[in-house]
Amino acid sequence: MFTIPLRYVVPSLAVLAVVAGAKLEAAENLLRNPGFEEALEPAWHKRTPEDADRKLGRVEGAGRSGTWAAALENVRPAYTRLRQGHEGSIAVEPGSLIELGAWVKSELTDEARITVQIYCMDENDQIRAQPTSRPIRGACDWTKVHARAIVPDGTAYVMAYLQVNEGVGRALFDDVELVVKRKPRPRPPTPKVGLLTDLPEDGPCRESLKILFADGLVQADPEDAAGQLADCAAALVLFESGPAPQAALDAVERFAGQGGRVFMDLRNFAAWQGVAASRVSVRWEEGESPQAEMRAGLRVVKPSQATAGFEPGQIIPRASHPAGELLALPKGFSEPGIEVLAVTPDGAPGLVQASVGRGEVVAADVLSLREPYCRNVDAYYKYTLITNALTNPVQFGEYYPKKLSYAETVELAQSIAASHPAIRFQDEGPASEDYRLFSLNLGRPGAPLYFLYAAAHGSEWEPGYGLMTFAKRVAEGRMDDVIDPDRVAIKIVPCLNPWGYDQRRRHNAAGVDLNRQGDYQWDEFTGRDSNEDGTWAPGDYDWKGAGPFCEPETQTYKAIVDRAENLYCVLDYHGNSSATSNKVGILPQTGDAENELRALDLQYIANQRLAGRHLLRQNDEETFSQYLLTRVVTGAGYPYLMNTAARNRFGMLIELTAGYPESYGTVLQTDVTCELCRALFVAYPPPEKRPR
Repeated sequence: MFTIPLRYVVPSLAVLAVVAGAKLEAAENLLRNPGFEEALEPAWHKRTPEDADRKLGRVEGAGRSGTWAAALENVRPAYTRLRQGHEGSIAVEPGSLIELGAWVKSELTDEARITVQIYCMDENDQIRAQPTSRPIRGACDWTKVHARAIVPDGTAYVMAYLQVNEGVGRALFDDVELVVKRKPRPRPPTPKVGLLTDLPEDGPCRESLKILFADGLVQADPEDAAGQLADCAAALVLFESGPAPQAALDAVERFAGQGGRVFMDLRNFAAWQGVAASRVSVRWEEGESPQAEMRAGLRVVKPSQATAGFEPGQIIPRASHPAGELLALPKGFSEPGIEVLAVTPDGAPGLVQASVGRGEVVAADVLSLREPYCRNVDAYYKYTLITNALTNPVQFGEYYPKKLSYAETVELAQSIAASHPAIRFQDEGPASEDYRLFSLNLGRPGAPLYFLYAAAHGSEWEPGYGLMTFAKRVAEGRMDDVIDPDRVAIKIVPCLNPWGYDQRRRHNAAGVDLNRQGDYQWDEFTGRDSNEDGTWAPGDYDWKGAGPFCEPETQTYKAIVDRAENLYCVLDYHGNSSATSNKVGILPQTGDAENELRALDLQYIANQRLAGRHLLRQNDEETFSQYLLTRVVTGAGYPYLMNTAARNRFGMLIELTAGYPESYGTVLQTDVTCELCRALFVAYPPPEKRPR
C-alpha cells in the first residue's frame, strides 16, 4: 500500500499535542445582570412574550446567592424562553471555547425540560451553532446546568437562552454566567495555493476552490506569476477558454523546479508538452445504474500520492456528464520523467505526473467535470486528485468497488483478520433471522476498552466499512502515533443490524428501530406514526419494540457491554445524506461529566487534519462545503443504545454522510471515519489505571 509521506500530514503532531488535557481558563462573565438584582430589561429579553400560557419575571427573596431570581412559569405546558445578546452585543472570537452556566431551582411537573442554550449567529442572523445543556426534568433544588461550544468560524455574535419546555409550574434561574473558558488554539497556517486561471470569478469551479482552500487560495497574475508564487506551497493551472500563457507555464516550471507542487488541467499540460489532448470515452461498461456510473472514469495503474484512497486496478469514478468522456493524452504518449498514473479504457494516459527539478507536476482533466454533489457519481472526486497532489491528501480512506452483501462483509472481515495477526475475529451472537453479529478486536485484552460500532440502522452502512478500514490501519501501524496497542483494547462491530443492511432498511426484521432499544427512558419515549396508519407500531420510523433490549441484536449488544468491566469509551456511528442532520457529534445524556470537553477536543483534532481535504454538496445544501464535523451537541432523552453503554463513561454518536445506493462515496466516508476514530484516542486517552 502506498504511504503518504509524513511531511504532507496536516496539521503537525506537535500542534495536536497541546489539545488533550489542556486546562480551562478563568474568565469574566460576558452577561449583564447575571444575578437579576436589577430589572430584567434591558439586559434580558423575553423571547416568548407573557400570555395566558406563560409568565416571565423576577421573584424577590428567592435568589440563590442574592435577593432576586428570574422566574419562568408555565401556566399551561409551553415553551418559555428568556435571552440575552439578541441585539448583537456579545461578540466572541471564533475558535473560543465558551460555557453558559446557570443555577436552577424547579417546581415544575415531571414532563418539563429545563435547559440553557447558546446560539452562535453570523452577520446575516443565521445560526452557526446552538448547543443545549442536558435537561433538568421536573422538580429539583438548586442545580447547576451548563452548555458549551467552540465558537464556529463566521460567528458575529452570541446569545444566551434560559428556557423551560413543557410542564406546568415555575423554574427559578440565578447566577447565570457566559464565559470564555479557553481562547482559540493556534492553528497551523493554511497552505497557500497560487491559482492561475481564466475561469470566471463567480463560476462554480472558482467558488468551489475558494471554499476548499479558504484563505489559502491566492489569485496569481499569469503575466507576473513568478513573484506571486514565491511564498506558495502549491500552484494550480486551470485555463479553459484557451492555452495557458507561456509566461504562466514558465513561472510554474520554475516554481516546480525549486520544489513546488503543481496541478494542471490536462488540456494545459498537453499544450505544455506540445501535444494535443483528445476526448475519449471513459465508460468501462454501459448502463444507468450507480455501479455502471462508478465504472466511468480512470483506472489506476500506479500507486501515488495523487491517487491516495484508490489501489492499482481500481477505477476512480470521473467523467463528463452525460457524455461520459474525458480529455486524455495520446495513447502511447511517453516522455522522460513523466509517469502515467491512471488510464482510460483504451489505455490513453488520463492522469500523469512529471518530475521537474525538485518538484512535481500532476495533470488530469478537471474542467470537464460537474461539481461534486452527493448524487454526482461522476464528479464526487473532482477535487480529490488536486488536494491529494498539492496539500492535504487522503490519509486512511479506501475505495470499496461495490457494496457487499452481509455474508460478503463477514468474509471480508475474516480475511482482514487472517492477513493481519494483530486483529482477532469474533462471533458475538445472534441477530434477526439467521444472521449473527461479529467483531474485529485489537489491543491487549483487559486494557481500557474502546467499543466502536455502526449500522444500528441498516441503511446507514458506510461508517461500518470505515471501521473495518480503521482496524486495518491500526494493525498496519499507521495509528501508532496515537494508539498504543499495549494500553488499549478495541472492539469493532461494523454492522449491528445485518438484516437491515442487506435490505437497505432502517429497522431490523421485526420492524424495530434498534437505536430506541436502550433502557434509558425507554418507558417515557414515544415516537411518531410515520406511516400515518393511526398506530405507532412495528415499521414506524422509530418504533422502540416491546421492551428494552428485546431484540436479538440488542441482546447481543447488551451482552458485550455487560461483560466488559473494562469498558471505557463508546463510539456509535450513524449516517444519512442530509447535511442538516449529519456532520454532527451527539453526546449521551448519561456520560461522564468531562465527556463534553473531550468531545469538543475530538472535533477540533479531526477538523484540523481534515481541513481542505474533502469538498461536497449534500442534500439540503445550497452550496458546497468542506466535509468537517460541524457540531457537537447533547442528545435528547431517548433510549439510544449509547445512553446505556456510555453511562458514567465516555463516548459519543456521530452522524456522517451515508445511506448511498452504492459505494462510490467510500474514499471520503472511510477517510473521515478513520480520522474521527484516530481523534477519539487523542481526545480520550486511556487512563493510567484500569477503569472501575
